[in-house]
Amino acid sequence: MLALKAGAFAVAIALFVACSSGPETRSDPPATTKPEPSLTMVGDTAFLALPLGRSADNGELSVSFDAVTEDSRCASGAQCVWAGNAGIRLTLESADRTQVSILNSTLNPGQVSFAGYAVGYRDLTPYPAAAEPHDPDAYVATIAVVDTR
Repeated sequence: MLALKAGAFAVAIALFVACSSGPETRSDPPATTKPEPSLTMVGDTAFLALPLGRSADNGELSVSFDAVTEDSRCASGAQCVWAGNAGIRLTLESADRTQVSILNSTLNPGQVSFAGYAVGYRDLTPYPAAAEPHDPDAYVATIAVVDTR
């Protein structure tokens, strides 16, 4: 990933979590609400964990996890010829533009540049299991965000 330039980015990126928003599911009986986005800083890189349908914003960049476009990853407990691929669709927004991007785990692109940031695929959970179906609404995408300005 690219090196961070200039001081206050860590403080600004912390706002990703504080300013997160997204749809909350409510019905009768009450449904479980999606978890909040979370942020981990490792050096100059912010790792943002976004539940499906949630978004986060630091005042300069808004990131929304819209969909899983593909999950052909080799399931745990299975033998596969290929590791497979996970694809996620993100909507990236700045003050003056919006871009929809699909990022992949093993195919290109795995990273995009947008509004002075490098945004890259890091992980998608839950990982598929051979004999266990999972709730598609339980997906959480982890993306890496670096200020490249």
